[in-house]
Amino acid sequence: MNGPVSAMSADEVRTVNAELDAALLTTAEQVSPQNLHDVPAEGEWSAAQVLAHLGEFPHFFAAELRRWRADPSAVIGRTHDHPARLAAVGDPGDRLDAARAAVGEAFADLADALAALEDHDVTAPTQNVRYGEEPLAAFLDRYVIGHKQGHVEHLRAAVGDW
Repeated sequence: MNGPVSAMSADEVRTVNAELDAALLTTAEQVSPQNLHDVPAEGEWSAAQVLAHLGEFPHFFAAELRRWRADPSAVIGRTHDHPARLAAVGDPGDRLDAARAAVGEAFADLADALAALEDHDVTAPTQNVRYGEEPLAAFLDRYVIGHKQGHVEHLRAAVGDW
């Protein structure tokens, strides 16, 4: 990464996001039906759960970004107990090709939402559901860039690419 999100331009955010998408999609191609539900370590998610989450969360945060752009006073973000998040991880399914396709679609949706991002947006104030007032950079780090960075590691662990 090029440093903290708060120091990035909108183009840099999009570039880092695209790099993370590529890394995640490449790793997703390494998942086999045989290791789809293997749990790499106690308390960790299986590849199926990671893929299900990757197919869900970008849509949610793309919608949040669009909602914030339409109404900068909107409260954005979510907590770990959000129903869509829990449903995706709780029942990840068995269809590997469908999971990979869902990830690609979700990433495209978030990339589209990020396309509207302007440099001044990165430092603009937001109201987060859990953390209160903070700059959009914190949202982007927590829910987009940092979030995807963590899942690169999780997915690699799930496929044994450590």
